[in-house]
Amino acid sequence: MPYAARPLCFQLALTLLLTALAGCAGINVAEVDRVAVRESRASIKASLHDCHAGYDALDAMARDLGTVDARYQRVEGLAHLRTSRFLASFDVAALSEAAYQRWLKHQNSHAVEGLFIEWLRLPPASQQQLSHYWPGDQAAVKRALSDCGGALVAHQAELPRLTGMTTDGQYQNWKRWAGLYPLAVMPFYLGVVNEHRNLQQQQREFANNDTERAGQWTHYLQPLPTPSPAEALELLRQQPLDELGIPLLGSAIEEQLLDAFMPALAIKNTHGAAADNDRPAHLIADASGAIQRDTTQPTVYTHVSHGRYQGQVTLQLNYSVWFAERKAEQALDLLAGEFDGITWRVHLLPSGAVLGYDKMHQCGCWYQFFPAEGLDAQPALPRTQEPFNIGRTLHPEQRHTLWLAANTHHLLGVQAANAPRATQPLTVQPYAQLRALESPDGHYYSPFDAQGLVPESRRPERLVFWPMGIPSPGAMRIHGTHAIAFIGYRHFDDPWLLEELGLE
Repeated sequence: MPYAARPLCFQLALTLLLTALAGCAGINVAEVDRVAVRESRASIKASLHDCHAGYDALDAMARDLGTVDARYQRVEGLAHLRTSRFLASFDVAALSEAAYQRWLKHQNSHAVEGLFIEWLRLPPASQQQLSHYWPGDQAAVKRALSDCGGALVAHQAELPRLTGMTTDGQYQNWKRWAGLYPLAVMPFYLGVVNEHRNLQQQQREFANNDTERAGQWTHYLQPLPTPSPAEALELLRQQPLDELGIPLLGSAIEEQLLDAFMPALAIKNTHGAAADNDRPAHLIADASGAIQRDTTQPTVYTHVSHGRYQGQVTLQLNYSVWFAERKAEQALDLLAGEFDGITWRVHLLPSGAVLGYDKMHQCGCWYQFFPAEGLDAQPALPRTQEPFNIGRTLHPEQRHTLWLAANTHHLLGVQAANAPRATQPLTVQPYAQLRALESPDGHYYSPFDAQGLVPESRRPERLVFWPMGIPSPGAMRIHGTHAIAFIGYRHFDDPWLLEELGLE
């Protein structure tokens, strides 16, 4: 048992050493030291074997039963590591020893998080089968995974470096070949350009109709007082960086940053009131494991991620909102279906500079970037790559309100947040909660399947857009799996996205 075996092995080695030193005056001390070292190394080796076996057993069980968590990508053959496009972007060969160990620790942290979520979602009988490796309650299992992870990372750091690590893209090239992509891409390209023009036209019209907003919207706002963006950025400037250049944020600082840039929401009413499918939903699991969308508790889900910009690591503040559905607006509406939502993201430098903002729907569709004032996005893209939709510049130290259309939830405008007299409170939850939702009977479920998709959210558009190579286009999916371009290749979590945008 990894958690119990390591302390026991070290206690045994220490006992042998102390007994030899105290009770055998005629024994050569150097010989006793060698015996103790051999015993300790044997104990550590046994502990590492148990840890590897425990990680592998849990990983295999999750795969077999379909409780795989797709937030981070597995490293085949190394169950104690899970990677991301950000972590895979480092030149491992050029890292110092300390930076390399930190890189491994970040990947083990992702693995511990994912394996624990997968363990939570296992049936009790399967958890019992793994109790030889992971005994006890939730706290004990999480602690054991972390303890084993520390030992495995230390051992991994002594082995030849893991160079050349790559991540899987969210495109299926076989579909592009089967769908005659080179021929199909031109009408899709024209369709994307036309869609960008339509959305930008809607946003211009919205910006010119200030007097028509009052009374037509339902407003949602985080009710608690928070630090201003300027105050939060000053806190960020004071935080140290780890060996990889990643800001070291305590949970309190991270929460303050997320609170400071939390957007307010204004969603257009239908027939004088908010429609049920336009209320930000709180996702819950019922006793059968079905994921329900509770609109009585408007919720925003937050998390922090990272990217790159001009040789520095950026901090990304993510705010995800979910809706019950997008209703059909005509007889054959390819875009309608269960579940809908939008993610808003803020890009920061460790120096406290705001670089810009971007958004996408939870399907990865309708990506748009908004530079911060003083910066401009001038992407230089080949014709084989989908053009970006660039919005207007935004003030870098303001809270913003996202104005969303009814039903489609398209972003009509981004304005400085001025709280109206009537607002509804937003509950804030960690995004990771979505990966393991507790049902009333104490079991855990997730809206995301092993591929990271929400199966119930499949859209009819997938029958038309499949030649672009995206799995189930239009379906909602977990962060880390969002393709955000039909033409070419582009991911929401691409660490070099700001560079591709030509942000200066």
